[in-house]
Amino acid sequence: MAEKGIFEYIKAAKIVKKDFPNVEFVVLGGLDEQNPGGLKKEELEKLLKDNIVLYPGFVKNVDEWIKDSSIFVLPSYIEGVPRSTQEAMAVGRAVITTDVPGCRETVVDGLNGFLIPPFDSNALVEAMKKFIENPYLVEKMGEESYKIAKDKFDAKKVNDKLLKILEI
Repeated sequence: MAEKGIFEYIKAAKIVKKDFPNVEFVVLGGLDEQNPGGLKKEELEKLLKDNIVLYPGFVKNVDEWIKDSSIFVLPSYIEGVPRSTQEAMAVGRAVITTDVPGCRETVVDGLNGFLIPPFDSNALVEAMKKFIENPYLVEKMGEESYKIAKDKFDAKKVNDKLLKILEI
């Protein structure tokens, strides 16, 4: 869906692939062909033919795909606090996401990933290249993501806070 930043992701992937042809970009999720702003099947087929992205489609084992990745990218324009970034953080993945409400709650810019402006594929390219050119950041920021996930998004801690709020 366009709202998830798929077109910025694709544009960034094309640019990065020129300099780093061995980098893999994966897109998960089913196509929403009813969404007029969504990625169309024909566009996806061209991206696959040109080796820009890997597309397993809708998968039930998202956690395994995240574990097999190095970086999690969500250039979304509109989110609550995205569960997908929380899941990526919980398995120790660095995150690139947008500096919009919800998404920005998951990333401390420069600590566990990078916050980029929404709609900015060039900023996304620069963030991606930072990880490629500085591979030590992948592990370092991934470790920070895991720490933040345990501290901020642990279900027991969140539920305890909610129960305390409800008692007031």
